[in-house]
Amino acid sequence: MPGSREIKKQIRESLGLPAKHEQSPTVPIEGHICDFPIWSYSRKRASIKTLHIDYPDGSFFTLEALKGMPGPSFAGYLDSILYYGQHDLFKQEYVEISIYCIFSTLGLDTNNGGNYEIFRRDMRKVFAMYMETDRFRDPETGERSHICYFRVLDTMKIAKNRHNSSVFYFNDIFLSSLRAGYLKRLDFEYCLNLDRNNKPLSRFLYGHILKRLGEKSIYTRKLSGFLNDIGLGYIGALEPKARNQRTKQVLIPALDGLQGEAFTRYEIDDRENIFFIS
Repeated sequence: MPGSREIKKQIRESLGLPAKHEQSPTVPIEGHICDFPIWSYSRKRASIKTLHIDYPDGSFFTLEALKGMPGPSFAGYLDSILYYGQHDLFKQEYVEISIYCIFSTLGLDTNNGGNYEIFRRDMRKVFAMYMETDRFRDPETGERSHICYFRVLDTMKIAKNRHNSSVFYFNDIFLSSLRAGYLKRLDFEYCLNLDRNNKPLSRFLYGHILKRLGEKSIYTRKLSGFLNDIGLGYIGALEPKARNQRTKQVLIPALDGLQGEAFTRYEIDDRENIFFIS
């Protein structure tokens, strides 16, 4: 039996009316989460405990992951929590959601005990992780006058029963930034597609490049700097032959898949500058 959306579509067609454009649902991602890599792109590198990024303007970002970085699945968990809790976070500090709902959204087997153990492990990792940066500008002076220490989550209450609601309390800096409008609204269905197909690097690049492009028609960065920005600085530090090989194996497939979504096209010139065209 057709749903209400399909019925409305059939009525419009029978009346000879043009198809009504339906806006895709979006998930709000806090701007710094787009900027800073906070999850691992592979289970092999999830054991990394420190990530440091120096930016051309002299600012820095450091991530300390005492239990290792959250694994590739964390991107999907965060997308689900923020999508269903996006309205709540503008009036309270927490989101209530069941693990069952998160898994159903991501197409994960809700009867697989191993999935629950991975979830709990990744959430323990993100809870133990903190970040340090001087990239936040004072809203009144516009200066980077302080070094901020913050987390994504301040408190978690993980339900023992998968159907009961778990509660996730977000950090004050994260919430203040989100509520002030420092966010990107990303296509939720597209994010889910990347999450469900285990493409954590593509998922991060999707938000990162959209944020860096902003309202500009082109975003340019040295390839080595770009690799550093997205947490792949270890590739940029390799010898040229090995660096080119790993770039082709890891980065290029992820960028190729994002063309037409995060940007129209990209280019890497002979001086190793990378260009993203909106």
